[in-house]
Amino acid sequence: MRILTLLLFILGPVAHAAELVRQDFLLSFPEIGFDEKQAVFSNGEWSAVFSGKDGAMFTVPYGTPNLPPVSQEGRGCRVVVGNATYVCNPVRGNSIVKQDSYGNTDKTITPANADAMTAFADAWKKMTVSRADVTEEIGPLCSSDTKVWFGLVAFYKSGQMPIAGLGWYDAKSDQFGRVYSAALQDLTPRWIGVRQDTVWAFCAATGAEIGGKLIYYSINTGALGTLEPRGVGIPGDTLMNVALWRGNLLIATNDAICVWPRGESPWVWQTDAYATREGTWLKFLTFDVASGIKNIGDDFFPLQKNRPAQAFAKVGDWLELDAPQGVEAMMPTANWKARKQKTVTDDWGCGDKLCFARVKVDVSGEKKEMDLLDVPMVPLKEGDTITKLGVRAGWVPVNQVVPVLMKK
Repeated sequence: MRILTLLLFILGPVAHAAELVRQDFLLSFPEIGFDEKQAVFSNGEWSAVFSGKDGAMFTVPYGTPNLPPVSQEGRGCRVVVGNATYVCNPVRGNSIVKQDSYGNTDKTITPANADAMTAFADAWKKMTVSRADVTEEIGPLCSSDTKVWFGLVAFYKSGQMPIAGLGWYDAKSDQFGRVYSAALQDLTPRWIGVRQDTVWAFCAATGAEIGGKLIYYSINTGALGTLEPRGVGIPGDTLMNVALWRGNLLIATNDAICVWPRGESPWVWQTDAYATREGTWLKFLTFDVASGIKNIGDDFFPLQKNRPAQAFAKVGDWLELDAPQGVEAMMPTANWKARKQKTVTDDWGCGDKLCFARVKVDVSGEKKEMDLLDVPMVPLKEGDTITKLGVRAGWVPVNQVVPVLMKK
């Protein structure tokens, strides 16, 4: 294929029809499973597998044989400490049952201390709160050394205004402890784990199907806090899931997955690239935004097998990927000057809008059209009326490529 010239027209932002919806090419993997050899993040279509040997993360179809199932560790109500098993009391939510060779012994958490009562009053915006107004529920459970650690949720009177906390039972001293914060209102613990001197808990937002917060408690200092993934370099606006595997925190957000070794910075991957395993072609593609129709054109460039190509956008079931080589484009200089601050990057500032740039490619004397979105444009020569630009991108059906997890 001989590419001669490229003529570019920029279309302004238009409200798109429901049939053409801009989607996120950064996939989420909210399910977490593991065994002794590997950790797996899944989303119902793909699984991301990490073995820990060389730091590589690779994708396979969901349901691939011999992958570990979704882990329930730290999400249940049964743990072993010493020679006893501890379970949540199925009748009374504020106690655990110790099961050992002597039988079953109910262990009821002691009444809330002054610090907890202050946190309740602050969270519930009450001048004072009596212990009779507080109902607590224990679970899930995990263990370390001589302690049973558990998530806690406290309610005001009959199940109102939940606030999350952490608690523990010391089997050696037969003592309970707890810690709450007013900042953890409307949260419920769903997972808990201990890594050396820190207890971690993933708390789901009350009434929400997804999302929550990751809280931590320092065993040494008694400090309780909330960890924001972006604050430690993990992209994503929504925390999806957390687990512990071989001393590593496993964290899934809506935009990334993370393996976080103790004492190191988080290792982060995102699906901002895709590859073909069988070989396929990028195509010319245009969109009739008003009518919600896409027009599939001819082949543009072949994608090389097993070579990741950067993703720029996803519209419906089509992905816009980096092309193997660039082509020359032309744009009216007045348009270029108005847009060059944005179009030299891979984010044109369109948000969810479909602010396409339509491309006309002269292929052996025949002009072919293609719409581009969020593709960097490199200025080659700025003229009085026409500016020459370099661009490289094309479109491929999403079912012809696989997501590639690129380490950040």
